[in-house]
Amino acid sequence: MDLNELKGKIKQMILDDGAKLVGVGSQERLKDAPLSGDMNFCLPGAQSCIIWVYPNPIEALENYFSKTERMSIKKAQDFAYVGAWKTAQKVAKYIEENTEYNAFPVIPNGKYREVDGKRYDFRKDDYAWPDFSLRYGAVAAGLGHLGWSGNLVTKEYGGSLYLGGVLTTAPLESDPMANENNCNRCKICVKACTTGYFPVDEEETRQEVIIGGFKEVYARRGTYSKCGIGCAGWVGLSIDGTWSTWTPDHVCLKQYSHEEWKKNRGLRRDIVVKLLRDPTTPREIRKFNQKILASFAKVGITENVGLRPLKDTNPRCGNCNFICVADPKKRKELYNLLISSGKVFIDKKGREFIKKIVDGKEVIHYPITEKEYFSKSELK
Repeated sequence: MDLNELKGKIKQMILDDGAKLVGVGSQERLKDAPLSGDMNFCLPGAQSCIIWVYPNPIEALENYFSKTERMSIKKAQDFAYVGAWKTAQKVAKYIEENTEYNAFPVIPNGKYREVDGKRYDFRKDDYAWPDFSLRYGAVAAGLGHLGWSGNLVTKEYGGSLYLGGVLTTAPLESDPMANENNCNRCKICVKACTTGYFPVDEEETRQEVIIGGFKEVYARRGTYSKCGIGCAGWVGLSIDGTWSTWTPDHVCLKQYSHEEWKKNRGLRRDIVVKLLRDPTTPREIRKFNQKILASFAKVGITENVGLRPLKDTNPRCGNCNFICVADPKKRKELYNLLISSGKVFIDKKGREFIKKIVDGKEVIHYPITEKEYFSKSELK
């Protein structure tokens, strides 16, 4: 088959598997991108990247931010990551079995390359280089541009999405790059973050991200461990103390400056020890944090979130990404749901519940549990 037919068949295969957007970019467009934009690291001679998108369902986002339930987001996230990996393998196999070209399925998340002979260590709070950046590839494939949070933002779905990808030596025709950056700099991603990972008005200057001749502008990166502790769900409290992420540990990391967190390793160590082992931390919360640690450790071992079982898919924050839907009015609605959603607690039996104030009165709500939402076969 010719290259146009191959490109059409691949795109249709990806859409049939559940993706909502798909595009093709080139190594030429990524020649001036940072290290993780080099396709040749994964596949020598790679000329094209095929990138696709899974958006978060709006209803699931509404339930997540209002703390009605989080299982529908858990299901969407599992579908996206597992689906991205399965589809990537399927597409790569199709290319290699039906053409003379080679292909490489890109791991959707969790895989970082060695630099100067060393694997990335989050404790050092420096850059993490994926084997190949799906975000950079998505920009090169015409799907969108980087928003203030650093996430890809598309016209159709904003930045509330997941990515999958395949690299190939086939010189496929690239799709047109997006003319406009659909991040309108509303900075609601900054407001929704409880860690202070990125600021409201400082651009990242440590490296330039040039894709297709255009410079991608986004917020200065903070410390990865600070973001990781919050996004994993170990801690998460708003700066005014009125709402939390989906975590019972009500610590606000925004109280610690970027400089303080980066320099004071003892501070980081003390917080982690308190979360996991300190006897002054309630036993049920320590067990909760240990369970989260175990689920993320499995991804660390496999270096592939696409292999993570549903029962270990554990969205607790991700606010900066989740809230960035395409419609600015809907973003505000989601933010208003978040700031009035209350805080998560855990009872003596280990079950999550929500406390919030409604019309001056405290209201307690028990969200649906994993076992109530999913079947036994789904959780195997």
